[in-house]
Amino acid sequence: MSRADRWRQPALPHSAVSANPVDLHSHTTASDGTLSPTALVQAAAARGILALAVTDHDTTAGLDEARRAAGELGLTLIDGIELSTEYPGGTADILGYCFDPADAALQGLLTTIRAARVERAAVMVQRLQALGSRITDDDVLRQAGEGAIGRPHVARALVAEGFVADMGEAFRRYIGPHGPAYAERYKLSPQQACLAIRAAGGVPVLAHPVPPGRPLSDPKRLRVFLPGLVEAGLGGLECHYPGYSVRVVRWLAALAWHFRRWGPGGSARPAPRANAPPAHCSPGSGTPAHPGRPRPGPAGTRAAAWGR
Repeated sequence: MSRADRWRQPALPHSAVSANPVDLHSHTTASDGTLSPTALVQAAAARGILALAVTDHDTTAGLDEARRAAGELGLTLIDGIELSTEYPGGTADILGYCFDPADAALQGLLTTIRAARVERAAVMVQRLQALGSRITDDDVLRQAGEGAIGRPHVARALVAEGFVADMGEAFRRYIGPHGPAYAERYKLSPQQACLAIRAAGGVPVLAHPVPPGRPLSDPKRLRVFLPGLVEAGLGGLECHYPGYSVRVVRWLAALAWHFRRWGPGGSARPAPRANAPPAHCSPGSGTPAHPGRPRPGPAGTRAAAWGR
């Protein structure tokens, strides 16, 4: 029996999915977000969000605070994370939902990744200094605060220094994948990320599968890429994302449907729901918004089409 068969999820009639608003992808100051966990939950509640997944990059540090704030406001908090991964020829982010945040193996992996993030930032700082910037490690740490260090913190430090006009310029000219100050990140494969999330009792989802300018924007390449992730336990695709056209959303939903049909049951639904969700995770369903970030129109909402 393949992993895909073992991790197959039962079908949920579309009529059973409510219209309650849900946000399945959000970040706090525990990683590269601009709002604290409490402030993010408050912003979500103010927008009518009933269930929120906090999916910080490579850390679960913001979950406890977010959960306390959610409890006070009557909002359902979904345990989440976003793992940064690489594969030959590109990068991919894997979202995780409904896992055990206290899982020792997962926390060990996250500790290793965060240490690598600090080293990566230090390398980028050295390269930026060689390019004329006066940025220091402390400048980046100050931007990150208690959160997991990432390139956005380096970019913000460059803006604060006046070396660049905005974060977009920092990425385009210096710390983007082809920039002179770019440094490789920790080598975690998408399959390893899926396995780690599954081992912690969660459901992995491929985040923003077709970001503009990335290799997976090619439909044929994405079709070739997905089977290996499904075998490693991938549960779904993030079909709604800011900037996605209606055509892209429909194509991703159809692709998720296609891969779910490998086993009996399974229909696309925008809610993280495994065979038996852990007691600490009570996901909702519906059409999510994204507090704290600019959104285009209805096509800019976020949801996941869940597979096996």
